[in-house]
Amino acid sequence: MKILTVLIILIFCNTIWSQNYKISDDVYSSAIKVNDFLINCQFDSAYKFCDKLLKKDPDEPLFYYLYLASIGLKTLDFDEVLDKEKFNKIYIKGLEKVNFMLESEPDNCDLLLVKGFLISANASFLLVGGKYASGIGAGSKALDILKAAFVCYDKNYDALYYLGFYNYARAELRKRLGVLFWLPKNSDDGIIALQKCVENAKFMNRAAEMVLADVFVRENKLEKTKEILPKLLEKYPESRFLLWTKMRYEFAKKDNSAAINTAIFVSKSYFRDGAFHNGITILDEARKMAELRKFPKEVREKIAQLESKIDKDRVSNSDMKKFASLIKE
Repeated sequence: MKILTVLIILIFCNTIWSQNYKISDDVYSSAIKVNDFLINCQFDSAYKFCDKLLKKDPDEPLFYYLYLASIGLKTLDFDEVLDKEKFNKIYIKGLEKVNFMLESEPDNCDLLLVKGFLISANASFLLVGGKYASGIGAGSKALDILKAAFVCYDKNYDALYYLGFYNYARAELRKRLGVLFWLPKNSDDGIIALQKCVENAKFMNRAAEMVLADVFVRENKLEKTKEILPKLLEKYPESRFLLWTKMRYEFAKKDNSAAINTAIFVSKSYFRDGAFHNGITILDEARKMAELRKFPKEVREKIAQLESKIDKDRVSNSDMKKFASLIKE
């Protein structure tokens, strides 16, 4: 009888444990640290930290998402698919982990959040890699799961990062391609969701604020960008994501000289980190936004000084031709 009682207690305790997954404060703190690395384009530091996290606790599903986000944002920043094999391996393992846990507690709000984030990261990676049909399908599935996570627990504000971002992006697509009548009519819902994420999320708030800074430039709400961009750049001075926004903001303010200098600064940063394609792309984008056939002589001379930083064995012929056109007399 005593043995039976002990067995019942053990089974009961195991059931209670398996049905109470919750993202802990320590895990949230780790997620904030990884996001700080990523926003500031410190990808090597993010990789190393994620390696430590998974080695310490391979059963924590959110750590798999953080590693995917690290690879995905580096891929986005460099504008080339990086570490594809590692990404796929981590994604499969993370998804298997969270699906196994959901078998015991299918309505666990935190597990739904993590699953939605994992699939969102995969959708973004597929899209950057040019696999649009697969990416759109995965993105749609992720949004459904994240909506469920938010309905399940309406203080799951981190879910609003992806929900807000995708709502805004879809509304922008409708503006450009009006025939897509099933998309949202305006971007306000996406902006509101991102603002709620900034104000209330546990670990995605700074990422949401970074997106909002750029959204406000695109929406010509420059005063709102002015309120948040300087503070973000003070915290993340090496963030090329924010510096792209700064360049666009300066062009919107008609301060072409400042915008071009920002582009040169960012280009140096890209060349330092081996992202030669985007280092050249931002300079060409600045020329186009300034509506110049060619840069003034003093700007061409500044750009020409960067040529020695380019590893020509790692740059396409088309990019080198583009760079040459930027400094041509």
